[in-house]
Amino acid sequence: MRKLNWVAAFIMVITTHIQSVAQERSLQDSALINFIDDLNQRIDRAVVAKDLKFLQKHYGSDFIFTHSTGLVDSKQSWIESIRKSKGFASREHDSTIVELHKDIAIVTGKLTVGRVQPAQDGTTKYSLKFVRVYVLRKKTWQMISHRTTSEWHHD
Repeated sequence: MRKLNWVAAFIMVITTHIQSVAQERSLQDSALINFIDDLNQRIDRAVVAKDLKFLQKHYGSDFIFTHSTGLVDSKQSWIESIRKSKGFASREHDSTIVELHKDIAIVTGKLTVGRVQPAQDGTTKYSLKFVRVYVLRKKTWQMISHRTTSEWHHD
């Protein structure tokens, strides 16, 4: 009977430990999801602000941006187009979901873009659905892929 009590106590300790580890992992995942979601938004704010130093750091050297039009930009060509553009008035996120896979994060969502249109004395807005892939490299999360899956213009 004593052996049975010892086994039951051992199982309870192990079960409690497993539950504790699972809760800790869940909290870590939640914190990382929030961090990636925030980074994703900061990258778009950096595009609006033309913060090229921030973008250089958080776009991977192998970054590819596939636009819904079929145009494909590398890191260099996308950053150069930001540098030369008349500007983005805004880039706002909606319905964002972050999916974690160890050192990889897949982000999906809707992005509403306001572009400065000097000839029209204002801005035009359009929205797009996107899939973005981030990877952790040397303790820095970098976007390596942005693919626009659909786009529609606002009236």
